[in-house]
Amino acid sequence: IIRDRTAIRVRLLLLQCCVFKIKNNPHEHKHTSGKDTLRMSSRQESATRRVHVLGKQVTSGTERPKRVVAFGSVCTDNFWFFKDLSIGTQAGCDYFRMPVGAKIPSIDVEEAIGGSAANVVTGLVKLGVQATLLAAVGQDSVGQTGIATLKNRGIDTTGVVVVPGQRSDQSTVVRSTNNPDRTILTYKGATLTESTVKADLVAGASLFLWTSVGGKHPVAAIKRCMQVARATGVKVAAAPSQAMIATHPQDMLELLAGTHVLSLNDVEIMLLTDTKRLQDAISKFLAAFPQMEWLQVTRGKKPSLLICRTQSDNNSVVRVVRTTPPKVKAVDTTGAGDSACAGLLYAYLHNTSAEEGARTAATTSTAKVCAKGATGGLPDAKRLRLLLHTFDFVQSSFTTTVQAMVEVPDKDIL
Repeated sequence: IIRDRTAIRVRLLLLQCCVFKIKNNPHEHKHTSGKDTLRMSSRQESATRRVHVLGKQVTSGTERPKRVVAFGSVCTDNFWFFKDLSIGTQAGCDYFRMPVGAKIPSIDVEEAIGGSAANVVTGLVKLGVQATLLAAVGQDSVGQTGIATLKNRGIDTTGVVVVPGQRSDQSTVVRSTNNPDRTILTYKGATLTESTVKADLVAGASLFLWTSVGGKHPVAAIKRCMQVARATGVKVAAAPSQAMIATHPQDMLELLAGTHVLSLNDVEIMLLTDTKRLQDAISKFLAAFPQMEWLQVTRGKKPSLLICRTQSDNNSVVRVVRTTPPKVKAVDTTGAGDSACAGLLYAYLHNTSAEEGARTAATTSTAKVCAKGATGGLPDAKRLRLLLHTFDFVQSSFTTTVQAMVEVPDKDIL
């Protein structure tokens, strides 16, 4: 009798669970945000579906958290602020005039942990993306401070290697109250090599990012990481510097051949393609790298460009988005390119449209230049959505082909 009563209770419990599951798992679900409606059948629930409306993401189903693994440097930036330094111009370039032998008093000094990769992942972590950094530091207090600071920001530092007998990267950033731009003096210390880089951390990531490095050893380490990315189906993004493009031209071609998302400025893409006109540079670049999905070209205060290949059978068709950033009072341009890259990758990871991807990159960059430091002012996801509604963007877009890009009038690009 006891066994029969127990069996009945078990059956009743199972029946209640089935009723609960049916009530909470109807055949169709509808997610609405603004004017966009998404219908989903019960068979599709295991996959995540999204609607993006002006920076707001509506997510359904289950999704693994986004994780980016970034290769680059950890650098201690020492910011020196001066009042109205003398500025000269030579060959069209402004420069700070500091007399030899003079003692020039500063009005403030600050220290921050930077480096292109560290800056980008700091921006991504603030937006809710998990990030792992692959880098090297020297066996010194500067390196230990850098690791501790990155951990405090929420960045995974298991890929940061301490190199015995070497010093850590350091920079001195010269700023003046009469100019929002800066001059950077750098010291390159410890670097990763093909044998020391923890390339296995790339496996399982949502995206692998490589940034600017110097020397042959770090380039070989990047190639090792890209081998892992290729073998495990991880997409690759890049943000090289002008110095890296000029120093390693052949290596750059090999690295870019396996890259899907690229962020660089107008000078860098023209240097890379050996052209003097932006439309020619973009056309030549996209023709050389047919696997490239998103190409961002920043241009300082001028409108930025985001070129995306369309989802058609013909990968020569591209969508070009021209975005003029909102007018703000620039406080510090240090890290502006890195913050634009963080916004771009965040949009790419969340499958936004080309237009919203361009606005997101412009928003993170604009928010950063309004604050001091390489990572000051970087928004979290909530503030990003607010700024996307608040900032006044001027945006235009058109569809063309890679070949016809050279015929686009300057007024539609510049």
